[in-house]
Amino acid sequence: MKKLLFILTITLISTACQPYKDVIIDPFAPKFVTYDQTRMYFKNVRASYYDKVDLPQTDTATHMNVLLYNKAVQDSTQAIINLHLVTIDSNDNAFIMLAPNEFFKGYQLFKVHWVDHGNELKGEIRYKQGGMADQFLFTSEIYNLLNKDDVTFEIEFGDKRVPFLDTIEEKNAFRITMIDFYRLVTLL
Repeated sequence: MKKLLFILTITLISTACQPYKDVIIDPFAPKFVTYDQTRMYFKNVRASYYDKVDLPQTDTATHMNVLLYNKAVQDSTQAIINLHLVTIDSNDNAFIMLAPNEFFKGYQLFKVHWVDHGNELKGEIRYKQGGMADQFLFTSEIYNLLNKDDVTFEIEFGDKRVPFLDTIEEKNAFRITMIDFYRLVTLL
């Protein structure tokens, strides 16, 4: 009886820790509109996990809140694309903005090569600098793969091809930011 209780407890804890692991987001159906209840939840519960980023804004009439997950990896010796969660209060929108570090030396064209070792599948995700929908597509495709076990990533830009999202800290920062964004726009 104790074994059964122990197994049941472990199962419950492991499924409760990643409730969105099996949810697949359609990368071709972007959504940017937020609602009062999702903004309130984010402001009261999740915002404390983010640091405000001061970026120059060209449009002073529209105020953007640019946030970075406070456990995002800050290392310029490896290829890291941090995600900024951006909210625009005047039109109740939110979006994800890519923030490549200095390692990319200004390149805005990326290819993320991935290998699913469990299913022996591989592919690539391409990104060319673009707007909100392009960044949603790129990040959502990566998010869907991050939720699978045994997937590894490499990123190619210029003449370099290097490991990407290869530490648990990098993966968690990417995944948590995307989950908070999806909650904000009611995709989760």
